[in-house]
Amino acid sequence: MDPLVDAIAAGNTVILKPSAYSPNTSQLIFSMLSQCFDERLVAVVTGGRAENTTLLEQHFDYIFFTGSQAVGKEVMRQAATHLTPVTLELGGKSPCVVDQTANLRLAARRIVFGKFLNCGQTCVAPDYIYCDKTIKDKLIKEIQKQIHKQLGRQPLDNRNYGKIINEKHFKRIFSLIDPNKVVIGGSGDKDSLRIEPTVMDLVTFDDAIMKEEIFGPVLPVLTYESLDEAIHKINALPHPLALYIFTNDCHTARRITARCGFGGGCINDTIIHLATSQMGFGGFGESGMGSYHGKVGFDTFSHKKSIVDKKTWLDLPMRYQPYRQLYDKLIHQFLK
Repeated sequence: MDPLVDAIAAGNTVILKPSAYSPNTSQLIFSMLSQCFDERLVAVVTGGRAENTTLLEQHFDYIFFTGSQAVGKEVMRQAATHLTPVTLELGGKSPCVVDQTANLRLAARRIVFGKFLNCGQTCVAPDYIYCDKTIKDKLIKEIQKQIHKQLGRQPLDNRNYGKIINEKHFKRIFSLIDPNKVVIGGSGDKDSLRIEPTVMDLVTFDDAIMKEEIFGPVLPVLTYESLDEAIHKINALPHPLALYIFTNDCHTARRITARCGFGGGCINDTIIHLATSQMGFGGFGESGMGSYHGKVGFDTFSHKKSIVDKKTWLDLPMRYQPYRQLYDKLIHQFLK
């Protein structure tokens, strides 16, 4: 709805295509917008792959897409047929760096909030914790306390705790859990498509869970021995949509934000950077291109025309041929 508002504000007509994975939400969007707008101004198209394919074959002035990297590549490929500009807001493995100076209780509280919001099914959820090895055990204990405090000791019995969007993604997420490395949670209910808030320890970058964006309530914990090591490793991976840093050392925060490539993020918090309309939100590299939110979103869906309004009362002859005759006169005048 955010990019829809931006596009309308900038004077565009819009065709909006919500996800086929959330048919109830898609139907609600269709119902609401059909009541609010003439379909010549805002039209909602529901459906799946066939509808997506047909839409991408059309010649639009602009395409905005949010979703997976795989689909983002296809959107960009189809847009190139008509040289249509795009904004891609994708995802990736967004790291959450915690150093030895961090307030671990507060860090755990905000990490649990950001990670398990909507069961981890947000594009800017902390994908994994990358912490100083000296504070790892204390941090995991604080995270466990916060899971119990925020979601209860039996989260699967908590009616306010969400579920995975469908069975396909339930199976995908659950297959990423290594029981031998689970230190918190680890169980799930296939019938209700719910997975416990799960934390995995002793994870390495070679594990299956570190090969793809999790997009679910599973939080791997990895450690580093030096900040330079952490920065080097983050930069060796595809650029994430978000990066979070928990530290009480402003120099550490500055080093990471200056040296690492990512879309946006927070210092000593998670998620909330996308909630402000005062700055743009978007990806970088593999996590997308372009941005939106607030005035930046208005600019995204606007085309700025550069126009010169030339007056007619003065017309200097030096711009016109024959140049040689003019230059000879000027040189002659100068030599006098």
